[in-house]
Amino acid sequence: MQHTLSISLQEATIEFSMGLYTVRFHAEAVLDLNQIMRVEDARRDLLPGGTGPVLVLIPKNVALVEQEALAWMGTEPAMQGVPARAVVVPSSIQVLRDQIRWALFKPAVPFRIFRNPQVAKGWALDTWYDQQVGQEIDAFGDLRKLDV
Repeated sequence: MQHTLSISLQEATIEFSMGLYTVRFHAEAVLDLNQIMRVEDARRDLLPGGTGPVLVLIPKNVALVEQEALAWMGTEPAMQGVPARAVVVPSSIQVLRDQIRWALFKPAVPFRIFRNPQVAKGWALDTWYDQQVGQEIDAFGDLRKLDV
């Protein structure tokens, strides 16, 4: 039995399960900056104070995805409390742009764009896990100092 917390909006369905937020945009949605910001606000309201990686799924039959909206999802304000965000888009051009950006600039925020949902989910969970392991190692180091 899998426990899932979810909310359905006009433009998307947001689920929280096993530490992962999944945002599934509905078919023929228009994803402009305002729309993306509203959905992100709803995601944050789903579990106030909750943090976790985010997987955003944009269907192939989406009406429009603005580049500005995709870029905003990787900004500091959008990534507040988000250890990793993976976005799955139907456009290979968007993925290529992200790969070039990642190769040239090595962004500080863990935000990537993918075509394959399984690869995206794996990357988001791995990135989150790597951050958690780092915190656990630091905690063990602090405990060793106390035992001395």
